[in-house]
Formats: sequence, C-alpha cells, structure tokens
Amino acid sequence: MNTETITLEISQDILAALKMGVQDLTQNIRLLAAIAFYQEKKLSLGKAAELAGMNRLAFMDLLSTKGIILFDYDESALTTDLAGIAQLPLNE
Repeated sequence: MNTETITLEISQDILAALKMGVQDLTQNIRLLAAIAFYQEKKLSLGKAAELAGMNRLAFMDLLSTKGIILFDYDESALTTDLAGIAQLPLNE
C-alpha cells in the first residue's frame, strides 16, 4: 500500500491547552477526519475505519457510542430492500 505523509504544524500552546502529546493528537485528528469524511459520505465505512487506524467493527462501535448513524436509509430505500429480501428463496 502506498502512503503519503501529511505535516501539520501545531504550537506548543495548543498541545498544552489540549493536554495531549503529539502522538495522541495525531490519532485524534485521524479519528475526527475519518468520522467527518464518513458522515459526509466521502469515505465508505471500511475506508473511514482504515483512516482511523481501526477495524470496521471497532469503528462501527465507536460511531455507535458517539450517536452517529451507521446506515442512513430513507423509508423508500428500506421498503425496496425489504421487498427484495422477502423475494429471496428460503434455504430449507
């Protein structure tokens, strides 16, 4: 996997105000970016989890604890999907 490095300059005052070190701030920024991009539908759940440095299930759990909707269905899409599921053959 090819990666890019992003450099962000943060003053010591901001780190002190946040009461966190560079590593913690880096992880928090990645997590916040992943959540924001997921909510804006710019990244899929899997890609957002990857950006956050988490597996999908852990990311889903985190979103849930923050009250973030995981699956945004409108009523018509849900009705269509349920109708499709109802037509699937049963395994007997």
